[in-house]
Amino acid sequence: MVKSRRTMFDNAKNPLILQTKFEDFQRYTHEALFQFPKKERFLLCGQIQTATDEAMQLIIRFRLKYYKKTTLEDIDIKVGFLRTLVREAHFFQYISTGKLGEWIGQLDEIGRIIGGLKKFYSEQGKR
Repeated sequence: MVKSRRTMFDNAKNPLILQTKFEDFQRYTHEALFQFPKKERFLLCGQIQTATDEAMQLIIRFRLKYYKKTTLEDIDIKVGFLRTLVREAHFFQYISTGKLGEWIGQLDEIGRIIGGLKKFYSEQGKR
C-alpha cells in the first residue's frame, strides 16, 4: 500500500497551522527584542511588537470570519511590514546576520502558509 505524502500546502489549508507558526514567531520576536539597545526599546521595538500583535489579531479574525480572502491579504501586508522592520533592525546593526536569517526565515514560512491559504480559498471560490 502506497502512503500518500503530505505537502506543505496540505498543512497550509489548516488555519491553525498559521496561528501556531505565528505564536512561535511571537515568542522568538519577544526574546530577540530584549537584545536591542535601550534607546530603541520604544521606537523600533515598539513598532515590531505592535505589528506582531496586530498580525496575531488578524490571524484570529481570519479563523473566525466566513469570508477570509480580504483578511488574508491584510495578514500578508502585516508580514511584509514586519520583514521591512526586521531588515531595518539589521541595517542599524541591532541584530546579527544570523538572527536576521532566522527571523526572516520564520516570516518566509508564515508567508508560504498564507500563500497556500490564499490559493486554497481562491480555488474554493471558483467551485
